[in-house]
Amino acid sequence: MAKQIGNLVSLAAFAVLFSLCLAFVAMRVSGLGTFIVTGGSMEPSIHKGSLVLVQPVSPSEVSVGDVITFQQYDQTTTHRVISIGQGTEGLTFKTKGDANVVADPEDKTFPAQVGIARLAVPVAGTIAASVQAYWRLVLTLIAAITFFSCAGALVFRTTTPPTAVPAPAQPRRMARHVVITIDADDAWNAHLAWLRTQRRMRVA
Repeated sequence: MAKQIGNLVSLAAFAVLFSLCLAFVAMRVSGLGTFIVTGGSMEPSIHKGSLVLVQPVSPSEVSVGDVITFQQYDQTTTHRVISIGQGTEGLTFKTKGDANVVADPEDKTFPAQVGIARLAVPVAGTIAASVQAYWRLVLTLIAAITFFSCAGALVFRTTTPPTAVPAPAQPRRMARHVVITIDADDAWNAHLAWLRTQRRMRVA
């Protein structure tokens, strides 16, 4: 049981790390940027603490209703485009947060590119912020869990004793039977000769 639990924990930790690596590579290849929503101006479409994936596009590709990310009052803001106009410097965008009563006071112009929100993942921003603040602790915990899981699997694994190899059977030795044939007359004559020898010895 301990071996199975250790294997499951190790597999889960590896799957999480592998998924994170794939996600970061995919974002880099596609040119996506990430931003953490710290306010509630876009509720309920984008919740506070969400992680927003933003793709840089040309201003001409933005349509009314799109959610864009831009700099406003020295901070990064993610609001919805409610109207698009034409000004002396190019396209102008009026934005507004879904939860706000009024629109943003100033129209936005973007000479090069603007970030359009492609995906918002709830709670992921809070997790990412926590990881950024305590990434050393998180990596240490993951490494410790993986190490102790593997160590537990090695310690508590069940080992089967080696199968005893039977000794080669010794060949059975056949008993030898010796048959001795004794003649009755010869035996009686030998007995009489022995008796005579005993009498002579007594007389002497």
